Formats: sequence, C-alpha cells, structure tokens
Amino acid sequence: MKPFFVLMILILANNYSVLGQDSLGIKEVVYKSAYPEGVYFTKDDFIKKTPSQVQIVPKSIIGFKKKVLVENVHNCFFYNVSSDKKITKAFAVSYKGDLYFQINAILKNRHKDDDSQTNSFPHSFVRVIMGGDNFLYTEADLANSWAKAAAYGGVGGGVGAVLANSFIYGKGVVWDFNNSEFNIFRNCKDFNEFIRDRYEIGIQDCKKSQPDALKIREIIEKIK
Repeated sequence: MKPFFVLMILILANNYSVLGQDSLGIKEVVYKSAYPEGVYFTKDDFIKKTPSQVQIVPKSIIGFKKKVLVENVHNCFFYNVSSDKKITKAFAVSYKGDLYFQINAILKNRHKDDDSQTNSFPHSFVRVIMGGDNFLYTEADLANSWAKAAAYGGVGGGVGAVLANSFIYGKGVVWDFNNSEFNIFRNCKDFNEFIRDRYEIGIQDCKKSQPDALKIREIIEKIK
C-alpha cells in the first residue's frame, strides 16, 4: 500500500468519531462559555480567567492543507492569524462563545491514574460540551498507549497502524474545578469508580469495555 493512502486511512480512522459527532447529540448540548475570549496558555491563566488576546482562527484536522472552519466544531486546530502558525502550547481557548481544551493540556494535567492515555493529534483542541460549578465535560479520541503499541508491534506495515487507531474512542473527560485536574474515563470500570461517591445510581452495568457515552452525559448534567 502506498504511503499516501496509508496516511489518509490513518487520518480518517482517527477522526471517525469527530465526523459522526452530531449523532451523539453534541450540537444540542454544547456548553456556552463564560470565559473571556482568547488563548489561555497556562493552567494558571485558565484558573484566573486571564487569556492572552491573540487573534486566532480554527482549522480542520483532516487534510494536508488545513482549511479555515466557518463554523465551530468539536475537534480542531487553532492558528495564530498574524503568523499563520498552529497554537501548540496552550491550556485552553475561548472562541466565539465556545470553550476548548487542548489535548496536550488534558494529558499533562490528568489524574495520576490516567497516565496510559495518548492521542495522535495532541495539539488539537476539543470543545466543552457541558459544564457547571463542579465540572466541565468534553470528549476526546484517546487510546490506551499499551494497547496501541501492541497493535503496531503485532501487525506489519500500514495494516497495524489502522488497527492501532481502532483502539481510539471518544472518551469522556471532565475538568474537576475542585482538584484542578482532568479525569479521563478510560473504561466503564474507571467511570464507575469516579461516579460511585458522587451519584451512585449513575453506576453503569459494564457489559462492554467502554461506558455508554449518552448515559455519561445525562449523569454529568446532574452533577456538573
């Protein structure tokens, strides 16, 4: 298989959940940010609500030439308008009423038990879907790095790469205001441990590895 086609398969596979985001009801429940517009380069900037006034524009993840996005989407890159350079080191962005967290910020500021998670586009941003005084909730394509490495090692060439990306899900992520950290719902058991002392009737029957995303949203809506 030629390298170009392998790369395109990887990009499409990794963005599958993004392309299908409307089917999960993201449009209907998107959180409207009270944070001043701008780029929050550090966690401290975000906590203090003091953004840098940098003119930015969202661009697509898919494709070699990144297209400027007319409408806000769930997962995108942000570019500095004056330099046309990608925003690579930031904690969050507030843009046209929507709040976004950078994947890299989620991974660097995650709960200590969530250290096995990884993402193919760490400089991309994911939009906050809902939030309140306790939590801000989003979803991101995160994979278990050990499972991903096993998929690469077990199958040769491009096929192994595609299998590795099949481990990536739109996992639930909450920003915990009280602890100033992100909590990633790595699997159903992990979500149940998170919710047990907060909303016990929200515990899920783990018939599958991953929890039901729509039920997670319903529960977060109650405890946010």
